[in-house]
Amino acid sequence: MFYLIFSIILIIIFSLVYYVSENFEEIKDKLSIVRFIGVTFAFLILIMTYFWGSQKIAIHYRYNPEIVGEPIFHNLYSPFLILKLAFIPNIKKILYISTVMRKIGLFLNIISILMLVILLKRSKVKEDSHGTARWAKLNEWKKAGLLSDYPKYTDGVILGRTGEYKKGSLSKLKTIIDNLKTHIAVVAPTRSGKGVGIIIPTLLNWLGSIFVFDMKGENYAFTAGYRMKVLGQKILKFRPYSFDGSVSYNPLAEVELETVKEVKGATVIADILTDPGENKQRDHWANSASSLLVGLILYVLYKAKNEGRMGSIGDIVDFLTDTSRPLDDAWQDLMTIPLTSDLECIKSWKKIYSKQQMSGIPDGVHPVVARTAAEMLNKGPKERASVISSVMSKLTLFKDPIIRKNTTNVDFRIKDLMDYETPVSFYVVVESQDMATLAPLLKMLLTQVIGVLAPEMDFESGEEVHKHKLLLMLDEFAAFGTIPILEKALAYIAGYGMKAVIIAQALNQIRKNYGDKSSIFDNCATTVFYAPTPLDSETPRQISELLGDTTIKVRNKSWKAYSLGQANLSESNQVRKLLTPEEVRNKLGDKRNIISIAGMYPLMAYKIRFYEEEYFKTKTFRTYGIPKVSGIYERPPEDEIIDGKVLEELQDMEAYKEMIRMENLEDYDDYEEEVV
Repeated sequence: MFYLIFSIILIIIFSLVYYVSENFEEIKDKLSIVRFIGVTFAFLILIMTYFWGSQKIAIHYRYNPEIVGEPIFHNLYSPFLILKLAFIPNIKKILYISTVMRKIGLFLNIISILMLVILLKRSKVKEDSHGTARWAKLNEWKKAGLLSDYPKYTDGVILGRTGEYKKGSLSKLKTIIDNLKTHIAVVAPTRSGKGVGIIIPTLLNWLGSIFVFDMKGENYAFTAGYRMKVLGQKILKFRPYSFDGSVSYNPLAEVELETVKEVKGATVIADILTDPGENKQRDHWANSASSLLVGLILYVLYKAKNEGRMGSIGDIVDFLTDTSRPLDDAWQDLMTIPLTSDLECIKSWKKIYSKQQMSGIPDGVHPVVARTAAEMLNKGPKERASVISSVMSKLTLFKDPIIRKNTTNVDFRIKDLMDYETPVSFYVVVESQDMATLAPLLKMLLTQVIGVLAPEMDFESGEEVHKHKLLLMLDEFAAFGTIPILEKALAYIAGYGMKAVIIAQALNQIRKNYGDKSSIFDNCATTVFYAPTPLDSETPRQISELLGDTTIKVRNKSWKAYSLGQANLSESNQVRKLLTPEEVRNKLGDKRNIISIAGMYPLMAYKIRFYEEEYFKTKTFRTYGIPKVSGIYERPPEDEIIDGKVLEELQDMEAYKEMIRMENLEDYDDYEEEVV
């Protein structure tokens, strides 16, 4: 029995060594395991030879307990019996056989160590001569603080998991959470699972304020109740085309009147409204239209202020389409009729504007407004009509009564997103068919969020600028066209406590809007890729290039002509992509994603589907309801927000249907919408 066990162990040892040698390329990233196995092999061989020698001595003495003692099991004696008897003078000669056994064991031990040395040496000789790309080890990401244990997830953006979810497996899996002070780019085609895998899980996990582009309102329906009731946040939903379920966002409310910034604030709005479109340069008409809008914005703001209200873009439409008098008479009034009698206001204008700018301007008349009117009157009738026509074409959106209703009142200020008494969850709900129409309004909103909360020149490194951090979850942001401030701002807004998650369907979307030399991805330290669509050839190629080259060993066998049984074997290092474009498609599939973080090796992770997991499902509307829409500031009773039937829309959402299917529930028709 002893010899049988010994033989089996030797066979296993050498089989494992042979397997490691033959399959080294597959396990070379686990050298610590290889070293452990090698040392263990050497130790086992040494112990087995001592066992063998001890058994020989026990047999020689016929298992005499007075000499060899008691066996540890049946007739099996301790390997240390040799060492015990070696110090007894009158039996040294009898140790000859065991000494031979020990020498054999020592010889085998030396051989195993040499094999280990050769094996390890192979891993170091030119193994990275053609490239060092490889997949990350989990302990590397763990040390970087990117892996979190269930159920105490760390604050941050949830990107995926280290293994595939199965019921009861969460305690064994690590969740990948990015809480770095850097930005994230996600490239994921439509219906690939980015909403159920990244957006909704993150909104149920992020503790600070959020600003979310919410397609169809799924994110609001599933996460707003939890964020309000558990996280204690103020919930805002801006749905421009909803007559009875939206807060009002008034862009003009962000213009800082009676300060040196008032013209700049008006200019930002005017330039966005008169943007000529993608890949088009601003021409004379666009610049003239913008100049006119700057004057009109200041006019309606000061006029409304004098009336005790807030001016809006709708007021500009009313001014330009006034049926009570000719427009030329209105230009004349702007130059002569005072906007205010407030002496403090007039005094502030004289501090802001130079003597030349105030020259010839009557008291109470705003210098920029008056000079804008004079500029219009100095144009010829045809040019004047063309400029007005250009402005009106850009304001068509604000003729819509629903849009006007939702851009007139001031239910919140941009600064509230990061400086309100509690964090704020701001959902911008847009239907896909409305993206192009609403693009100017949404670009204006995002531009003001960045401009107000992260004024570039005001940043002081190392100081807390705002009360709360802010997550910008910009889903389908490429559909809104070019947002010039975004590309530049990504380089510095992290210093203000802002973290952006930029989501696009394909790399070509971003290049189309921002050009081949765009710095969007350069400013995103983390990049997440989902499997591209079959027709997208560019994204797989770029992913393959991003992952880089690795070195592989190739064995070649050749035979000499007219020679039987004679072959030449050779090994060479060759380069290959860590993943080829074809492998990107095939290996990602429906369950995997690739996560790349600057300064670290990439990881192929598993996607999350929140509706499969009780942990996330218990945080959705079914537990915490759907908040009624309300603003931060009170409205007059006649302008009170009346909430729509969110539940009817919820039941048409794909994530809702999938959650019901996964749970095999009947329906939620008896569920009552939560009223806050």
